Amino acid sequence: MPGIRIWVLHLLSLAAFAVWLAADPLFWPALQEVSSGSLKASSGGVRCWGILLLLAIAVGSFLSLGWQFMWGGRLRLSRTVPAMGICASEVSRCKERRACTRLPEPGSSRSLRRLLAATTVVALWSALCVQHELVAWHGKRARFAFRIAELESIASPLRNDWPARDGDLPQIGPFMAYPFGRPSTLVLLQAPQLASQRIFVSAVERCDDGAIKLQLTGTDGGDWAEWHPQGSHPKSFVGGLADAHQLNVASSIGDGWYLVRYES
Repeated sequence: MPGIRIWVLHLLSLAAFAVWLAADPLFWPALQEVSSGSLKASSGGVRCWGILLLLAIAVGSFLSLGWQFMWGGRLRLSRTVPAMGICASEVSRCKERRACTRLPEPGSSRSLRRLLAATTVVALWSALCVQHELVAWHGKRARFAFRIAELESIASPLRNDWPARDGDLPQIGPFMAYPFGRPSTLVLLQAPQLASQRIFVSAVERCDDGAIKLQLTGTDGGDWAEWHPQGSHPKSFVGGLADAHQLNVASSIGDGWYLVRYES
């Protein structure tokens, strides 16, 4: 049936939006560029054209469903009105005999189901738009859960031997240590790269409880990856450069590691 195929196509476009949003850190910025009409090469032409195609499928299928719903309702109404006189006479007879248990309601249950389905779809799209940051955050959390080994290769040597001055280490390269005397922050001069999506570590913080915090930059950066010993958890802090970081959200990714977002 054409109506069912259109419903399936529309639901697939909705699922594709949600999965793409969770899997691609550049999806939402590219979507904003597409909606504003200012396409940039930084977002990738293939990504932008893919978003346009997905939008066309979603909007086109939804308009088609709306047209079928409205036009089908009109057809059922036109067929029902001529029969109202016959139904009225039958009702009067049934009242006398009490033999009439129900009245024919052609298409009413089907219309109600379609209305409920359309309302549900609109609610799902609204929830996706309102909670897009939460969907993207859980997608990022899942990605970093597979990068613990790379994060560990940077943090493990520093847990046992924290530098006391400026220097150069194999796992992080040259760095400057702040504040002088008892440094708690390492500013990396050649940020090491993680994975293949151009994720870099620009600074490393060490807390009094032994926690190691890696500041992430790059296309999938903007947050912190933190290792905490048992009994320690992410919290607001003031860095070695006297920069305050207010905790926004933190999610465990395993083995004592957390993905953390701060409001600076």
